[in-house]
Amino acid sequence: MTGESEVRRVSDVVGTTGELEGDMFYVRSLIGKEFVITNIAERQGDSGDYLAVKVVLDDKAGFFFTSHQAIYRKLLACKDELPLLATIVERTGKKSGRNYFDIE
Repeated sequence: MTGESEVRRVSDVVGTTGELEGDMFYVRSLIGKEFVITNIAERQGDSGDYLAVKVVLDDKAGFFFTSHQAIYRKLLACKDELPLLATIVERTGKKSGRNYFDIE
């Protein structure tokens, strides 16, 4: 290709979180456990947007995916403040009476 040095790569324009290493956790498995969030990346899937969240739990690297609204909003709001200590909690909605996951 002519002028390859002038052509930028996608990774030059849009950053990457790198590979997700370690154990994959389900949000439910993290309830009540304290962990450190080291990176958050917003992704698009077939069913909508979700977050890929890199964590350290018990000195082991891992990650989880979430589209839970309460967690999603809070993590996006603090994305530039990492690393952060966090715990997943399960709450019951006052109006709906339905359970949902939240993060503290």
